[in-house]
Amino acid sequence: MSALDIALGFVFREGALLAVLFFAVAFVIAMIQQSAGQRLTNALGKTSLETGSAMAAMAGAVTPFCSCSTVPVLSGMLQARVRFGVCFTFLIASPVINEGVLLVLLRHQSFAQAAVFGVTAFALSVAFGVALDRIGMGRYVKALPDPGVGGAVKVADGKPIRVPLAAKVKFAARSAWAEFKASAPYLAVGVLAGAAIYGYMPHEVLAQLQANLPGGALVLAMALVGVPFYVSPAMVVPIAVALLDKGLGIGPVAAFLVSAAGTSIPEMILLVRLFRAPLVVWHVVAIVVSATVIGLVLDVASRLL
Repeated sequence: MSALDIALGFVFREGALLAVLFFAVAFVIAMIQQSAGQRLTNALGKTSLETGSAMAAMAGAVTPFCSCSTVPVLSGMLQARVRFGVCFTFLIASPVINEGVLLVLLRHQSFAQAAVFGVTAFALSVAFGVALDRIGMGRYVKALPDPGVGGAVKVADGKPIRVPLAAKVKFAARSAWAEFKASAPYLAVGVLAGAAIYGYMPHEVLAQLQANLPGGALVLAMALVGVPFYVSPAMVVPIAVALLDKGLGIGPVAAFLVSAAGTSIPEMILLVRLFRAPLVVWHVVAIVVSATVIGLVLDVASRLL
């Protein structure tokens, strides 16, 4: 199969999957916001930044979203005026506390290493959310339009009112469609860029790095190589197994997968709708640092546990 065939297959397969997933996530978030959005916002508003970020990291840990599909969730949280640090923690935690990597560790390494991965990823997600909030990076969030959609029912922020389910579904569908249409150009460009990388950068290149770089440098290199890739949750396990079979250690493999799942060119293009450039850069830095630290920690853990 030629590189062009592989790239076109990526466009049709992953493009369609992302479109459906993006709309579905936006729809679910709109439904949740109508029934529990204000209560959730109030609850988060009553907690400290650290507690709210820990709650966001736990929510991110149990949501099997890839980096791109976290964007509609992030948009909904920002529109609900959830504190920036809490939102950023969720953005980092959802793909970084990766169920695929956890499964690979449980199947091919040990429970102890899986626990080390979970604790490290959780701590890094919270740390970055709190730190970037404290230094005022929230000022780089773009002003978002009101989530209300013409002709649909929006639940008021004050006294709860009873709204028929059909009206809620209608509002959620229109809201999700509006979110999808606004993001579609960014999504299309991102998928095309991801397809080019996926089709024309052979995975053998990743395995060859091991022969040329020492341990720590290899982990960092794999984290950097993972940045432009798009890796969906379904792709994590087979890619991990293939790389482990090629002789790579669990540290470099985890660094690559966390980085590739945590950020990608499609996601960075989508984030341009929500973040100004400095915050997009900080997001990439947070993912690369997290992936590198996780890889180094797992390298050590694989020798001790």
